[in-house]
Amino acid sequence: MYKKTLLPCALAFACTISSGVALAAVEAGTVLSAANIDKLYDDTFEGHKIKDLLTEKVEWRIRNSGYEMKLVNSKPVKLGDAWYERSQQNVGNVTINEAGGRIDGWVGGAPFPNIDMNDPEAAKKVVWNWYYGNPRGDVMNVPNVAYVLIDGNSGIERVQNWKFVRYTMKGRLTGEQVEGDGSELSRTIFVATAPRDIKGLGTFSIRKDNEQVEDVWAYIRAVRRTRRLSGGAWMDPVGGTDQLQDDIEIFNANPTWYKEYRMVGKRHILTAAHGINSAWNPNGANEAESFPTLDLSKAPYWNFNQDQYEPREVYVIEAIPPEEHPYSKKVLYIDTEYPRVHMGEAYDKKGDFWKMFQFHSYPNIAEDGSVDVRTTSGATIDFKRNHATVFFPDTETWSTNTPGLTADDVSLSVLRATAR
Repeated sequence: MYKKTLLPCALAFACTISSGVALAAVEAGTVLSAANIDKLYDDTFEGHKIKDLLTEKVEWRIRNSGYEMKLVNSKPVKLGDAWYERSQQNVGNVTINEAGGRIDGWVGGAPFPNIDMNDPEAAKKVVWNWYYGNPRGDVMNVPNVAYVLIDGNSGIERVQNWKFVRYTMKGRLTGEQVEGDGSELSRTIFVATAPRDIKGLGTFSIRKDNEQVEDVWAYIRAVRRTRRLSGGAWMDPVGGTDQLQDDIEIFNANPTWYKEYRMVGKRHILTAAHGINSAWNPNGANEAESFPTLDLSKAPYWNFNQDQYEPREVYVIEAIPPEEHPYSKKVLYIDTEYPRVHMGEAYDKKGDFWKMFQFHSYPNIAEDGSVDVRTTSGATIDFKRNHATVFFPDTETWSTNTPGLTADDVSLSVLRATAR
């Protein structure tokens, strides 16, 4: 349930009574690791047993893959007043239009701010809240993102720089609520800016507010031209990385493109909802200075061991993609207080664990005074390849609701100009 006043998990009991025995409370600042996980396993943090805060795959990584988690007290995440007001306006006024691939009656914010766990469509509604809820601002302008390709045995292979701009066309909280004819939900440019051998690779996409797949154009450097991609591009790999287009922000599909959603339940997990927002130093003298939240001292080199993790309540949802999708399912861990996918898992066609996704973030006061949720870092880890794609937005150059930036600045012609 999305409310304007949120109570942090830090107000939970400092200890728990189980079978008449008081369990020890773990202190904030404790670093959970393979060396102490068994000792702390049944102890509590903010009223939750450590073992209950760990998903199966996170526990496996701690025990076997060098992952460490520094525990910090949880804090509330409060979005802007306009976001909550629009969300409440949706109550009783929105419906899922499956055939049309959209929500009818939506005016911005979360379409379904009050989730009833007994509702057979609860899982689907949570995913629609993520898709439409958009706590990232009407314009998400990130001119410099470091993509770090990491081999689990040898470390960093190369670093790429990319530009990402997403312009919301519908459900806007600033200016006009709808721009254009109402058929577009957003426009996105995603283009490589360095090194020279990939500079110009990129895409321009228009996400429709209907059942149609995205219109996507790619810039081809060899012929200095753009070409339109097939309708299945949303399931395709992002060149040279471990991500699919559908893995951007963990889940990047119109909810109607997936076959089914299953609500597993609600639980608390450890996640970096108030992550360190200086996770990348573009002027670092070496790799350790450039990426201070990564543990580059030991394999597999992609663990965010220097970040900070707090308990957050999440919905656990299984998302079943179409048959032609590379995955058999995704498991999504979506915050119950605001639309944010903190973590995800992908499984292959045999049902075996394949990839893990994690996104770290922090609530930011934007340039216009509104609150937006910004990603500090993220990872797509392919455990079959023993390889990961880790990325770090430059939070110093990131701007939200950028003054003067219009829909015309996120277009095919701009992709061409940027790529060249």
